[in-house]
Amino acid sequence: MIIMMIMPSDSCRLKARIIIIIYTFSSQYGLKKLNNIKNLVNLITRCLSAKQTAKALRPFYFSVHPDFFGKYPQEQAVNQESLKILHEYITCQQKVIKTKPAQVTFYIRSQYTNSKELKRVDFNLIGKSVRNTVITVLERCDLPLSYINTIPKDSSQGDSNEFSRPIKWHPSFYAATGKKPPFGEAFTQPIIEVTLRSWLRKNIDNIRTLEESTTAVQDDINKLRCQLIDHLELNDIRWESFWGFSHFRGCLKGFHQLYKEHPLQVKETLKGRTLVFGNNSGVSLHGDVVLSGEDVRADWIKILRSVSAYDAVLERLPYMEKKLSELLNNIQVVRRKHYHHITMADEYEVLLNKLLNTLRRSQVLSEKWLGDESLSDVQIVVEGESGPLALSNTGQFLLPASVPGSLIVEFIAKNKEQGSYTLKQNMSYRLYEEKAIEECKQHLELKEISKDENITCEQMITCCERLVTEYWKLGILLTDTRLNISHYYSMMQDGKICIPWNCKMDE
Repeated sequence: MIIMMIMPSDSCRLKARIIIIIYTFSSQYGLKKLNNIKNLVNLITRCLSAKQTAKALRPFYFSVHPDFFGKYPQEQAVNQESLKILHEYITCQQKVIKTKPAQVTFYIRSQYTNSKELKRVDFNLIGKSVRNTVITVLERCDLPLSYINTIPKDSSQGDSNEFSRPIKWHPSFYAATGKKPPFGEAFTQPIIEVTLRSWLRKNIDNIRTLEESTTAVQDDINKLRCQLIDHLELNDIRWESFWGFSHFRGCLKGFHQLYKEHPLQVKETLKGRTLVFGNNSGVSLHGDVVLSGEDVRADWIKILRSVSAYDAVLERLPYMEKKLSELLNNIQVVRRKHYHHITMADEYEVLLNKLLNTLRRSQVLSEKWLGDESLSDVQIVVEGESGPLALSNTGQFLLPASVPGSLIVEFIAKNKEQGSYTLKQNMSYRLYEEKAIEECKQHLELKEISKDENITCEQMITCCERLVTEYWKLGILLTDTRLNISHYYSMMQDGKICIPWNCKMDE
């Protein structure tokens, strides 16, 4: 039987097509009765999509958004807190999580008159679906329902209680959570615990075979890379793409041919720079020249001809970062390097400009929350157009450019002590991390040892120390291998080994 999975955000106009598909396959495989077709379709289309919800609530946001209440700080704070509650309530409903009733208060400004009076509205959030919640909000604020009425009602009438049959999860779910399986003890199966030694003994032959089969490719990559760095006087050539390393060799060969065709132009453009082959093209915020591995040589030469135009942008970035720092009490503005994700200089300039504008409009709240306290021991990173406003595990504040300035200053004020402490702790761990990595590399006789970006210094140190302490249990399994510390076991295409940082050693 074929199973189709369609996310709730898909359009509900597919409903009829889904019914036909289910009926067709049920007939083909001899299933004469499908009493739950209606329930299945409603489950697929039970919620308004995020896009539909945002569009329906757009008039409401224009009436209550805190950015429009700069002259009314008390009302601004009330609207800001109520928007948080409303957003969390709708998010829970979209994820089919049980929600408790909540009471919210909004001050509404008129969009159609010049009246300076604000209208106060109090109401309870008790809707059973996203659609009901959206309608309640719009009706209580005397806003039109024209858009929500165009969306078929059955796209949001699903009730999480309607689908209460127990779900049969994999045995590992019950072993990890400690929950009791709904189908009795007969359903549970013993879970074989994976240890580092057992996993290596099972996979080491395949790992060695992969390493041997890719040796020639790696040699070609190193040879071509050294030649290009030497001939073009480059600082470095890096591969930061989702594609495998064999594509790296193809890019290097293609670029070597491009250099033969345009030797003077290519050398003049790239001399003293770093060349990166990635998934997009341009000049990064660090000044690296980035070429997409999916483009052809004609596209590459166009990018190289425009590199000099980015110099003015790169010169403006430090000035804009300094202005951003001054608006947040001399906070440190840093740039992170992401693997598989490169922010271009022109994109970064747009993000900085958005943040500068929103923080300039929030200076009153900034003085209220931050005062005159220096934040020179705190770091922020401008993290794309949208995303969560968060404190990373390294102690850096991640700021999306689309977040209102009022939320930014409040979040930093409430978490600055934790951010400063985590940052200092992480910096002190880095020295121990380097020492632990080198010691682990020598004891286990590794070719290379690295880690994923989401592995903290503390986790890396813990893993390396455990490997060094118990290296005798591993014998020669890891000798002359390339090891990457991660959250899972895996064999990479080029023979690199990924192991979880908290892997279990043999007793």
